[in-house]
Amino acid sequence: MDQVVNFFKKLVDTQGFPPRWHCGTGWDEFTGWLYILSDLMVWGAYFAIPIVIIRYITSRHDVRFTRIYFLFASFILACGTTHLIDAILFWHPVYRLSALVRFITAIVSWTTVFFLFKLLPRAFSLKTAKELETEVEHRKKAEEELKMQNAMLNEAHQLARMGYWQWNVKEDKIIWSDNLYKIFHKQPTDAITYGYYLNSLHPEDRDFVNETITAIFQEKKFEEFYHRILLADGSVRTIHSKGSIITNDAGDVIKMVGTAQDVTEQKKVEQELLSKTQDLEASNIELQKFASIASHDLREPLRKILTFTSMLEKEVTGPNEKARVYTEKIVNSAARMQQLIDDILDFSRLSASDIVFEKVNLNQIIDQVLSDIEVNITVANAVVKVDNLPSIEANASQLGQLFQNLISNAIKFRKEGDSPVVNIHSEIISGVQLPMEYLKGSSYCVLSNPKFWAQERFVKIYVQDNGIGFEESYVDKIFMIFQRLHSRSDYEGTGIGLAICKKVVDIHHGTISAKSQSGEGATFVVILPLSQRNFRGSENHHGTIS
Repeated sequence: MDQVVNFFKKLVDTQGFPPRWHCGTGWDEFTGWLYILSDLMVWGAYFAIPIVIIRYITSRHDVRFTRIYFLFASFILACGTTHLIDAILFWHPVYRLSALVRFITAIVSWTTVFFLFKLLPRAFSLKTAKELETEVEHRKKAEEELKMQNAMLNEAHQLARMGYWQWNVKEDKIIWSDNLYKIFHKQPTDAITYGYYLNSLHPEDRDFVNETITAIFQEKKFEEFYHRILLADGSVRTIHSKGSIITNDAGDVIKMVGTAQDVTEQKKVEQELLSKTQDLEASNIELQKFASIASHDLREPLRKILTFTSMLEKEVTGPNEKARVYTEKIVNSAARMQQLIDDILDFSRLSASDIVFEKVNLNQIIDQVLSDIEVNITVANAVVKVDNLPSIEANASQLGQLFQNLISNAIKFRKEGDSPVVNIHSEIISGVQLPMEYLKGSSYCVLSNPKFWAQERFVKIYVQDNGIGFEESYVDKIFMIFQRLHSRSDYEGTGIGLAICKKVVDIHHGTISAKSQSGEGATFVVILPLSQRNFRGSENHHGTIS
């Protein structure tokens, strides 16, 4: 301990130590001055380097690991000081001071080493210059893509006449997109507040909008709504507003964000469509009333014609063949007129309005139809073969009309001398197997999402006969009302049966088609959905089909 105290007391004492010039006998002037100048140059460099490092650190605010920079500066400065003292030792042998500086240098050196080892994992985790350059390139590309997407989004907003908004409730400051300023015919320099927004609305809608916004604050839920705005030129536009709310920890609404779209033209089209739909519904009701009244008024004179013709037949006596033929023709004509009136009335009553869809068994419907036309089947010696058919969502009464007309036609249009044979079978298909003509005319509500088609199922029903058939060129005509391919003298009928089939299938959101060749029978193909849940206008259905 005494030596340590004595060391610091004599720290700069040169007594007992000869100057380095006098150490040994080999020092000549060249060697000595080369040594001295080298130490001084090293000391000068070691002194300048810390100044550069410290200036770099103090001039930059984004420098990382500043502690290691200061340690490096201290280490280099300490090393430089040892070289300075080595040069001084040639004249002043302050070896104790030299030893102390070297000891301090050693401590600073190992402290630097310690922090270097501690820092290395973090340093190695940093990206290299090449990686940073690559990242910068990627960011530039991402920014360019983002600019392009923003440009496309702005263009889409312009095409859709849509803009976005943001309302800071506490500061009552509303930010509008450029396109929203255009929609409201305002200048981007205008400061938008809630009061400013309300004044832009149509006077008749301001109370409604204010009440709606108040309800949003109370219920903490943004319900989309429509309102009108009054432009400076006096024109009125309809706006569709959608948005969401942002609340603080206390649950208070502090911000709202959303979009506003000018839907004036869409609303105008919707209103026109609604008006036309209402007119059409009213027209249909009037037509149904007319058909019902007309059929009733026409039936009465027909009954009188039949009655008086029967009385006339009884009055005609003797071999008056001509009078008998005339009265028979009157009776037949009146009967055809009666059938025509009934068929027209049945056709006019077919409507999709107020129809109820429910789960029905197709085999049970066909069994009932076969029971109703049992006499015709027996007289024609017909054979009707029916495979196992599925259950679907439908209207049983209308499907009964469909199958009765198809089976009755198959029996009626039989080959002379042959017994009619009717085969009815089906298969289940998915939406992707539907024919193109179905897709073109469908009212299927997910038509714009083809991926859903594979999930939907349909029944494809075949009704085949061995009758007289018809030419393929008549396929598009046979489902039109009053269209006949044969004379009334050959086959009875009014030409309405297949038109009824077509209307029933349309109401059930399906399709009906036919394939045939003259003399080779006909095949009618009916496609119906198993479930009506995904079809427009099918709100009044009950039950589900699994």
